[in-house]
Amino acid sequence: MNIKAGTAYNAGTNIYYEVLGKPAHETLVLISGLGSQLVYWTDELCQVFVDRNFQVVRFDNRDVGLSSKTSGPAQPVSEILRSKEVDAPYSLSDMAEDTIGILDALEIETAHMMGVSLGGMIAQTLAIEFPQRVRSLVSIMSAPRPRMTVSNDELSAEAVSKSLTLDLNNPETYVDLQVEGYRATSGPHFDEAYIRQILQRSFNRCYHPSGWSFQMAAARASGDRISGLSRLTLPSLIIHGAADPLIPVSSGQATAAAIPNARLMIIEDMGHCLLAPHWTLVADAVAELARYARHSPLSTT
Repeated sequence: MNIKAGTAYNAGTNIYYEVLGKPAHETLVLISGLGSQLVYWTDELCQVFVDRNFQVVRFDNRDVGLSSKTSGPAQPVSEILRSKEVDAPYSLSDMAEDTIGILDALEIETAHMMGVSLGGMIAQTLAIEFPQRVRSLVSIMSAPRPRMTVSNDELSAEAVSKSLTLDLNNPETYVDLQVEGYRATSGPHFDEAYIRQILQRSFNRCYHPSGWSFQMAAARASGDRISGLSRLTLPSLIIHGAADPLIPVSSGQATAAAIPNARLMIIEDMGHCLLAPHWTLVADAVAELARYARHSPLSTT
């Protein structure tokens, strides 16, 4: 697969990106979740979208991978989850501007935005703040407000402790601990070999556990998007797994309810991870949304 790499710039922040597919095709921007590098969007997964006539852009959010890192100490994620007030060095709006910086660097006027988890929150923010640059919105396993991002039921307690409150500061246990976090949250199709490959590649590219904390702080400090989502007029698809123990399916339902004419897709056997058994279903739905967007009477202005 031919991959074009580059770096975009936003107010002193460098964002590393890669482009796959043909420039003549509509662009689909893939936005990663909390602490995840662009390698979450594996070549195999990207190919599924390339096969549906998308030019795919994947990138490292700030504080992960090959993009800029925030200096100074980071508040532990466990404390951020408990805190009512969060002092964040940047916001989801800043991360949305990073994404726009990539479009500008590539001279792409508009694109379809698809994000998972934290990436879904960034995609929502992009749709709200830069509607003229967003052809359609796909928000997967995400939420419209910060206090809906972690399930509070007892069945999810173990999943939360194994994914969001892990001590990742020991590089010798970094990959193994994250594998266990994914095992607790990924649902019935958890694939250890596939996930371990992603995590090992991420570790080899960049070990920066503080990125989790800085990004979580941004999500917590960025407030409620319900009002902004209610004003959207662009085609939107909300996807959520009924087996998600980390962000409850009610969060996806709330996102879809907030956006006029949004389509809600609930996948019964999907947890908090986009794994191979669901790639075709999701890619077909995204391609259908893109076709609708081409002929939609909805305005993005």
